[in-house]
Amino acid sequence: MFQKKLSRRDFLKLAGASTAGLVMASQAGSLLTLAQDAPDPSLTGTLTFWGHGDHPLNLIREAFLKKYPNVVLDWQQIEDHAAKFKTAMAAGTGAPDLYWAEADAVQLYGSQDALLETTDIIEKQKDKFIPGKLAEAYVLSKDAYFGMPGDLSTSGIYYREDLLKEMGIEIPDDMMYEPDFLDILTKIAAGGKNAVLYPKGGTFVAGAQWTWFDAQYGGSGPASCDNQEITIADEAGINATKLIKKIYDTGATLQADFWTPEYWNAINTGQLVLDLVPAWGRGFWESNVDASVLGKWRLAPFPRAVEGGSRTGVWGGATLISPATTQNPDLVKTFMEFAFGSMEGATAAGNWGIIPAYLPYLEGPFQDIQTKLFGDQKIGPVWLNLAKELSTTFCRTAVYGAATNEILVPAMDSMITGGADIEETMKKLADQVNEVLPDYQA
Repeated sequence: MFQKKLSRRDFLKLAGASTAGLVMASQAGSLLTLAQDAPDPSLTGTLTFWGHGDHPLNLIREAFLKKYPNVVLDWQQIEDHAAKFKTAMAAGTGAPDLYWAEADAVQLYGSQDALLETTDIIEKQKDKFIPGKLAEAYVLSKDAYFGMPGDLSTSGIYYREDLLKEMGIEIPDDMMYEPDFLDILTKIAAGGKNAVLYPKGGTFVAGAQWTWFDAQYGGSGPASCDNQEITIADEAGINATKLIKKIYDTGATLQADFWTPEYWNAINTGQLVLDLVPAWGRGFWESNVDASVLGKWRLAPFPRAVEGGSRTGVWGGATLISPATTQNPDLVKTFMEFAFGSMEGATAAGNWGIIPAYLPYLEGPFQDIQTKLFGDQKIGPVWLNLAKELSTTFCRTAVYGAATNEILVPAMDSMITGGADIEETMKKLADQVNEVLPDYQA
């Protein structure tokens, strides 16, 4: 899909101000196709969508129009779509029929009755969705669903098996962070190589790592799932921060700006031999690394933070929503069901590069997916197993974006590289999050 090299500025511009969950991934090595039913010309109407120029909904749009050729799908590529959507929602008018939203936005607008409720279409087949992703479309205070689960955004270890074997290192499918993973990183550092990106200044990647580890330690995120209590400095939150520092202290971490030429060069030269990456990151890797390293990378689960705990976590991953002001609620729901609740739509999404949460697809065609980055390794079984391990008690509530991006991330480097006391600092951050919490409650 992407032919050009993406700079960090390009990435952030496309990803929006909060997280990387909106970003693009390249198509798998070969597209999967399904037999098409006869077109249904009886369905009519118009739907608008705002988003960036290369989006999973583009392929879904093409598949939908083959089935419903008399529907008009007005897909608008808007550079500042996130800011414009926020403005429209605040005004209560002018928003599109469809939008690709992060979990905290779903929770915020859903709790304010500003989104189209989708409980009716979810309940019909809720057992066909990965529970951890389905939970992100559920608003506890309303006991209702808003939107359709989209990108799973499971995360795992990307590693160079060949280079690590030369160093006498193997990456098992099941290990603990302590001592197993930390020992591996120490050996990598001793061998003069790098593993795990810790960007200069921390930046939002450190926030992503905190999100992964907090969930793995059993945390609920910066706030409880009802968005009433601040939990950023609970035991799980503190342990997550301490784990980032322990990883940094192995001496293996790559000190580079996020996904810049310096980063890609470390991959292309074999200097970076392992990193922690979300599933959607594959597309960026395939678009930016040299052809000489494609097919040499392998995928493995994260280590466990606690015995029997999850081996994955989320960074980004969006839900397809519709404002309550839409004039086409029935057509919106028809599109949502097709997009992520049918084999046709899920296959189109998978061909584009994201991982939909629809189990019939994940347990079927996805199992045989082949990719340029991972070569002959079938990554479908790995991602499916990890998807089933996604926490259902880690919640990106309405305050999540502000808590992580605006409060936690700016302070992360002081704790990881600056010597600030982690427990004391985290408690101060909790006080700051508590001050803004009312702004994110209905």
